[in-house]
Amino acid sequence: MSAIEVRHLYKTFKQKGETVEALKDISFTVEKGDIYGIIGMSGAGKSTLVRCFNYLEKPTSGEVYVDGKELGSLKEKELRAERGKIAMIFQHFNLLMQKNVLDNVCFPMQIQKKKKSEARERALELLRTVGLEEKAAAYPSQLSGGQKQRVAIARALACDPKILLCDEATSALDPQTTASILELLKDINRQFGITIVIITHQMSVIREICSHVAIVEKGCLVESGTVEEIFAHPKSRAARDIILRDQPEGGAAGISGSWQGEHRQKERLAADKKIRIVFSENSAFEPVIANMVLKFGTPVNILRADTKNVAGVAKGEMILGLPHEEALQIEMQNYLKEKGLEIEEVTEDVE
Repeated sequence: MSAIEVRHLYKTFKQKGETVEALKDISFTVEKGDIYGIIGMSGAGKSTLVRCFNYLEKPTSGEVYVDGKELGSLKEKELRAERGKIAMIFQHFNLLMQKNVLDNVCFPMQIQKKKKSEARERALELLRTVGLEEKAAAYPSQLSGGQKQRVAIARALACDPKILLCDEATSALDPQTTASILELLKDINRQFGITIVIITHQMSVIREICSHVAIVEKGCLVESGTVEEIFAHPKSRAARDIILRDQPEGGAAGISGSWQGEHRQKERLAADKKIRIVFSENSAFEPVIANMVLKFGTPVNILRADTKNVAGVAKGEMILGLPHEEALQIEMQNYLKEKGLEIEEVTEDVE
C-alpha cells in the first residue's frame, strides 16, 4: 500500500469572477518510506498540491489516498484522525514566539491531551534527535534560522506522524544550513521510516535528498520518475529548464587536446550547436572529450562542466559548443553516443 496516491486531481479557484485552474489532472504515487520531491517555479501549483494531501485544500475533483484511505470519502472526525498522521514544516517555521523551545514542541501534544510530564519527556527526546536539547529554555527570537527549523521539525514529529510534508522548508536558509537540515531529514527518514515529501523550487535540494521527483508546471504534472533518471534523461522542457538553472555560473572554455576549463572565459556561442551530456560510471573513467578532440582534430568549447550529487551518486555533466560544420557535429554526436553518453540539445544561450 502506498503512503500517498493522487488520482486525476483538479483544483480550481474563483478570482475576481474568473475561474483559475491551479491543478489539472495530476496523478502520481508516493511509496511508504520514500523521500519524494515536488519541484516547480513560483506559481506552478506545488504548494496547493501539497495542501491537498491532507485536505487543507479540498480538491475540486479527483482523489487523494493516504495509507489506502480516500480522504474525500471520510467524515470530519475520520479526516481529523488521518490528518494526525501527516505533519508539515514551512519556510518561515511558524513557531509560537511567546513560548520557549520546549513548550513549542509540547504544544501539539497538549492539543492531544497528553499528560504534561509525558509531553515534556517526549519533547526533550525529540530535541535530542534534532540536536537542540541545550536550547530547551530558549525562545525562538534567540535562535538562528537553522535552529528554528530544527525546532519546527521536532514539533512536527511530536505526534508520531507517518508522513512529513516540507513546503519550501529550506528556502529561507543559507546553503550550509540547508545542507545540515537536509541531512537531518535523511536521518529522520532512516531512523523513523517516515515518508517525506519535499516541496521546493531548488533542484539542488531534490538532488541531495530525494529518490523520486515530480515536476509541476502551470498546474500540470509534466514529468515524474527517479531523480537519477530525470537528471540524466529529462523528457520535458520544464525538466530541462530546471536542470540547466541548477548549473553554477560558468564560462566557455576552448580545448584542443588539453583541458582549459579553469580559465572560465565569458563567451556566447550563439552560432555553435550546444549539447548537454551526462557521464555514466563507465564513461567517467575515459577522457572522452579530449579523445574526441584528438580524433577529429577540431576543438570544441566546454560552456559548463560540473559534478553533482544525484541521489547519493556522483554524476558528471557538461554543456558543449560543437563546431559550425553540420556533418562534423553529427559525427561528434555519434562518437559520444558510442561511448555511452546521453545527449540532448540545448537551445538556450549559455553564458
